[in-house]
Amino acid sequence: MKSILDALDALPPGDAVFDLDGTLIHHDIGEATLRRQIARGPLPPAAVAWLGTEDPWARYEALSPVDQCVAAAVALAGLTRRDVESLVDEAFAAGDVAPNAEVCELAAAIGRRHRVWILTGSAEVLGEAVAPRLGVRHVRGVRLKERDGVLGDQIDGIVSCAEGKVRATWVHFGRRPVFAIGDSPWDLHLLRLAHVARTTGRIGGMEFPAFP
Repeated sequence: MKSILDALDALPPGDAVFDLDGTLIHHDIGEATLRRQIARGPLPPAAVAWLGTEDPWARYEALSPVDQCVAAAVALAGLTRRDVESLVDEAFAAGDVAPNAEVCELAAAIGRRHRVWILTGSAEVLGEAVAPRLGVRHVRGVRLKERDGVLGDQIDGIVSCAEGKVRATWVHFGRRPVFAIGDSPWDLHLLRLAHVARTTGRIGGMEFPAFP
């Protein structure tokens, strides 16, 4: 961690961008909540359009990563934020997802000088429900249109996955992040944009230094 902090101390204060699924948390909150919704059924019409009714999880796994982000997000249509928080509570209580303590500690350390963001391909409302458990305040993700406190089935803005994370960074921050960290090949687009970058999980150490 010291080498990262030393490198960031040489930069002016800026935005540090953390992937959520597989990075700040173990596993994937979008997938954990989608599995629960499939088990409970029925899925909302927008999710059925993506996943069908015969074997929604198999259809989900066959999608591209960007389409998976959309399908998992629109599956939340018709829920309130309280409903979403309950789904997240259940996922954490069951151990389907859990904080990655070392990466959360890194976020806290970087946050003493730079503004820390979650930038996720999961639904933004899920990221907002998870963030307090991780000590992070700022979240950007796949945003659903909302009306009268109920989530809709239309995406509002950029799908923040793969190259979409780069577009989201320019739209929301207007500059390169001082730091970025992610766990999958779909995060590499963002990592290449950052001044300092690290990897975890499946791409740990392949192109950028691994953390921890």
